[in-house]
Amino acid sequence: MIEHLYSYDEVDSTNQVAKRIINVLNSGDMIWSIKQSAGRGKGERVWYSPEGGLWFSIIFKPSVLPKDPNIYTKLMAVSIVRVLGKSKVESIGIKWPNDIYYQHKKLGGILTEIIHHGSKKIIIVGVGLNVNNDPPSEVENAISLKQITGKEWELSRLLKKIHSESMKLYNYITKGQRNLITNLWRNYIIFKKGTKVKLIYPSGTQTGTVINVFSDYLVVERNGIKERVKPSEVDFIENSQ
Repeated sequence: MIEHLYSYDEVDSTNQVAKRIINVLNSGDMIWSIKQSAGRGKGERVWYSPEGGLWFSIIFKPSVLPKDPNIYTKLMAVSIVRVLGKSKVESIGIKWPNDIYYQHKKLGGILTEIIHHGSKKIIIVGVGLNVNNDPPSEVENAISLKQITGKEWELSRLLKKIHSESMKLYNYITKGQRNLITNLWRNYIIFKKGTKVKLIYPSGTQTGTVINVFSDYLVVERNGIKERVKPSEVDFIENSQ
């Protein structure tokens, strides 16, 4: 059960609403909107947010901010993958670090923001999930749950399931067991050990093989040389599964 759910027909973005009413929000509260007029993703990218998708933010007010704030992004990504898995949606994974994918198509994204409120730091985790909406044709690799499963989804029910799962995982953070979330997250990562990936450099692209997966980077071997790579430097090899 969501203790406090603030629902709207349309907002600029649920993260922005959360910031405006942060005084009245408690840890675990959610902002949900049927549509967003100014949804955004990582790096200020526009996020198309029409009716039919699931657009929401959840608030966390930890007593102590973890050394790895990205743990909240991982928490939410794991929650979504686990909920969809329990709903018999297969082949869902996390494209490191903050995107939800079905095979090579993007199903959703997560935008985590940390704001200062007095002497406290508050975590706002925004989620955009394509559910019953048709992703725009100009976004070539986007897909929705309806397209995957061939059925309409009840948005409020899906929202409650994701909230419930995320609060279960949040208990690990409050108990100092963040490593359990990281281990779950690692299991759902699409780029695992042995995966061949495309490496994106300013000078062009190369191919390599994932050697190891860490919380904040991957180790990839290319032409016999091992190197650390950032999320922005890794992508799928076309036509591979």
